[in-house]
Amino acid sequence: MYKIIKNTKKYKTPKLINIMKNRIKNLASKFKSKKYYIPAILIIAIVAWRMLSGGNTNGEEIITVEASTFVQEVAVTGKVIAAKDVVLGFENPGRVSVINVKVGDQVKQGQVLTSLSSGDAYATVLQRQARVEAELAKLAEVQRGSRQEDINIAQSEYEGAVIAFDQAKQSLIDSIKDAYAKSDDALRSRIDQLYTNPRTVTPRIIPFDDYNLQTSLESRRLRAGEIMRDWSASLAGLNVSTFDQKYIVEARTNMSFMRDFLNDLSRAVSAIQSSGGGVSQTTVDKYVNDISSARTSVSSSFTTLTTAEQSYKVATTAKLTKEQQLSLKRNGSTVEQIASQQAQLRSAQADLQSAQAALSKSTIRAPFDGVITKVDVKEGEIVSTTVNAISMISSAGYEIESFISESDVSKVRVGQPARVTLDAYGRDIIFKATVGQVDPTETNDNGISTYKTKLQFVEVDERVRSGMTANITIQTAETPASVIIPQEALFLEGAEKVVTVDQAGTRVNRKVVTGGIDTQGRIEILEGLVVGDRVVVKKADK
Repeated sequence: MYKIIKNTKKYKTPKLINIMKNRIKNLASKFKSKKYYIPAILIIAIVAWRMLSGGNTNGEEIITVEASTFVQEVAVTGKVIAAKDVVLGFENPGRVSVINVKVGDQVKQGQVLTSLSSGDAYATVLQRQARVEAELAKLAEVQRGSRQEDINIAQSEYEGAVIAFDQAKQSLIDSIKDAYAKSDDALRSRIDQLYTNPRTVTPRIIPFDDYNLQTSLESRRLRAGEIMRDWSASLAGLNVSTFDQKYIVEARTNMSFMRDFLNDLSRAVSAIQSSGGGVSQTTVDKYVNDISSARTSVSSSFTTLTTAEQSYKVATTAKLTKEQQLSLKRNGSTVEQIASQQAQLRSAQADLQSAQAALSKSTIRAPFDGVITKVDVKEGEIVSTTVNAISMISSAGYEIESFISESDVSKVRVGQPARVTLDAYGRDIIFKATVGQVDPTETNDNGISTYKTKLQFVEVDERVRSGMTANITIQTAETPASVIIPQEALFLEGAEKVVTVDQAGTRVNRKVVTGGIDTQGRIEILEGLVVGDRVVVKKADK
């Protein structure tokens, strides 16, 4: 819909006036009598006025854009032909589960002719449907707000999460203290027996044949004493209220040191056993058992600490989540939360439509009313997409054959409505039709790729005859509340599409993004214009 304001410019030039004067003189000399003189003068005056006032049609129009339904159509020509076999096949491969027709059966448009086994696809549809229903329920809940019962439940869940969090924290603290105790016991009860003066600044390990390892172990015994002393002092202030992440880091660092220390001591005991060194086998066996026991104890404590730490993290997250949920219940739903849930619902609906589309590909439906002429599949047979499953002809007796260009064929789908006029009856008589078949392979027409398309008449009409020329308009899309302008309003600035907008008498060029073009030559504007804009449309010379 457009509101048109005409703004035609007028031009007068001395040269044009002189030309008209000469023409008037020439004609006047030919019409000397009163019988012809006055009419001639009137004719000349009319022609002169039209040339002077409206001869130059290079004007412009200003249109006020209003919301309009944009109908995208594909216009082609075709020919009425006697109905032929329409061969139907599956879009997806699979096993034929049911055949509902046989040769000679009359079928209606949309009737299911045959289907593939589609248990998985059907289950997916049910799952997506369930999700849509769940999101609908959530949206209703968000829009309604929280009931007191919901707040009480959230409060109870939060309190439970707090208790679980406190228990996890206490368990982690106990694990840290246990890690210290196991490490201290390993050092003083199991490790120190391998040293002389173990708790001095010069501890000495029982000699064995590996000087570097021996020196390292003596140095690490001194370091172990320092670590245990500092660790003990740190843990003196550890409780539920003072707990911090630093205690976990400290415990992990110290236990890693003790674990490596014990592993190297195990190697040292083996070296002592091999070298003899005046140590009895019984004593060596005791060393082996004690170091092995200490390694097991420290490793087990390390594992317990790791598990407790993970449980603490889970409890922390759960407490935070329950706290946020309780806050939301108490405060009610915000505009953003409602919008978010609406988006979740739209996503679920889109997923459902996708699943339904996938399910529909396992079914062949009649594209129009007709008669089954061939059934080329059997129940239980596994078929591919190249198999011709069912053939049928139209009940109407006639159909329309057309060839659609490659630029338009992507818009055309089976089942789309079409308006048809026949040259034999003029453009005022319209016949309804639907797209029945679009060939997937091209047809070469003098080097131009086209795709053969067949349309079926919706109703039987005795006026239709084979061989008649048909003018077809296929409706491929319809978008309500669109912005549509004449193509003449568009021009290019470099690679950008631009229109001129009149803003209270001031002309401004504005970049736009365009969509499709309808059969009237109007173009859809996707971005750049809004309802109410005044667009300048320049008219070419006639």
